[in-house]
Order: sequence, then C-alpha cells, then structure tokens
Amino acid sequence: MEQLNRNLPPLNALRAFEVSARLLSFTRAAEELNVTQGAVSQHVKQLEEYLDTQLFIRKARKLELTQAGLAYLPTLTEAFNCMQTSTEQLFGSKKRTLLTVKCGATFMQRWLMPNLPDFYQHNPDISIRLMSTVWPSQNEVVDADLEICNGHGEWTGMKIERLTNEIMQVVASPKFLELYPIHNDAMRISQLPLINVVGERETWRHWFRNQGMPNFIPMPILECDTSNVAIEAACNDNGLLLTRSFSAQDALKDGRLVMAHKYTMPSDGAHYLVLPNKLPLPKVTTFCEWLKKRLIQTGMDYCQLPENN
Repeated sequence: MEQLNRNLPPLNALRAFEVSARLLSFTRAAEELNVTQGAVSQHVKQLEEYLDTQLFIRKARKLELTQAGLAYLPTLTEAFNCMQTSTEQLFGSKKRTLLTVKCGATFMQRWLMPNLPDFYQHNPDISIRLMSTVWPSQNEVVDADLEICNGHGEWTGMKIERLTNEIMQVVASPKFLELYPIHNDAMRISQLPLINVVGERETWRHWFRNQGMPNFIPMPILECDTSNVAIEAACNDNGLLLTRSFSAQDALKDGRLVMAHKYTMPSDGAHYLVLPNKLPLPKVTTFCEWLKKRLIQTGMDYCQLPENN
C-alpha cells in the first residue's frame, strides 16, 4: 500500500508552538510541557524555519502572534484536543484519586477556587471534592482527608500548620465614607454604624481600647456569622467593618472597599492546614505541598505586619 506523504512538521515543534501561542509565553509553555524554556524556543524556531513563516513577534517582555500564527493556532488546538479525546475514548484514562477537602467558605471562595485550575494542571490524576463549613472540626478531621480552617490553632489530636499571618483593619465602602467622612478619627468611628464578625477575638472593643478609648463599649448595628457575609455588608454601605486582611484583600483591590483608618493591629486568627494525626496518604501530601507553594506564588505570604504611625 502506497504511503501518503503528508509533509507534516515535527510533532514536538507543533506542540511547542500551540502551547506557547495559547499562553503567549515560552516560560509558561515550558512549565506545561515540563521542558526547558530554551527547548520550547528552539522547537518554535524549528517550526518557523520548516514553514518559512514567522509565527511570533518577540518583544522584550511578551510574545505576540503574527497573522499567520493567529490563523494557525485554532487548527492546532482543535487537533491536539481531538487526539486527546480520541485516546481517552479508545484506550481509557487513568482513574482519578478522590481527595476530599473541608474548608471555610471565605478561603474556599476567595482563594482556593480561583487557584484550583493550577492544581488540576499539575495533578490531573487527582479530583477534588470540596465541603464548605462555618465551624471547623474539633478533635478529629471528620468526613474529609484534610481541612483548611479559620481559627487560632487550638485543635488537639490533629496535625496543624499555620498558613497565613493576618492583620485586623477597618474598611468601608467608598460611598459610605463619602457620606460619613472620618478623617482618621477614632472618635468619629465610634459614632457610626459598625459591622462585626461573630467569633473574632480581636473585636471593636480591642480596637477602640488601642485608640485610647478603654471605656467605650461598641454596639455593632450588624453581626455576621462569616467574613464573606460581613464583607458584602460593608460593600453595600451598611457600615464600618473590622476584618482580617485576607478576607478584605479582593474587595480592597477592586475598589469596592477602602481603608477607613490607618491603624491596624495583629490578629491571632489565621488560616490553618489541619490533618488527621496519622501518616498522610500520597494524595494528601501532594495537595499540601501544592497549597503551600501556591500560597507563596500568589502573594499570600504577604503578611508582614505594617508599622502603625
């Protein structure tokens, strides 16, 4: 039977281009393909020479696709996806290992969910089952392989590791502060509606005491059982919120909240990794190592406590 001469470029070169074009980065492509950046760059150059066509515009800090590269990318992505799907359908894929993670709603929604795609990318053989909880388990991890708990590290009979260092800060919506200017005045804050998170040890009373008002007894207008609910209340102009830096960071970044007073104080509370007091399974070890590494990569090791002036 006569062989068809397809005149296809080398497969490694095609794959290197497809990943680089999809991510617009040789560095990130190298991470996905588990090769060096130099190897990716060389494969792409080999493909450009084979096609006698420039596929990328190489700039100092970024890549841009040429018109030819833009036209070529969808075809290659579809082809590789088709090959992967056909391979799994015909020959099956490895059964995934299930890891059950119990987690507080704030950490789950504000950090874990946005970062889980990175875990899947590096650990395609592990699937995650998430279980949300308001109050952490006591004495033993229940119905899960591990927990990420919000608290003060006072768990017995389990292995714990602190993940975050946090500060307490006063925040409010821009609209609220426009209606009720504060000018960094603690006395003014004492006259305005306050929001409280049930269970926090560092309360408004501590904050006012540190401001030289030891006899003032705050009466919050609103109490919430989770930080998530309290943050939304503050974003919707309900009042001033004393909250941990982790809970408020997204709302501060996107401008829904702003710092209402410059004074901050350290928090005893933090997010903890909580494990059963036994030898961890490989899937647990894999997740814990990824978790701690990813926290640093995403800037969660930011928790240097600022000096108060």
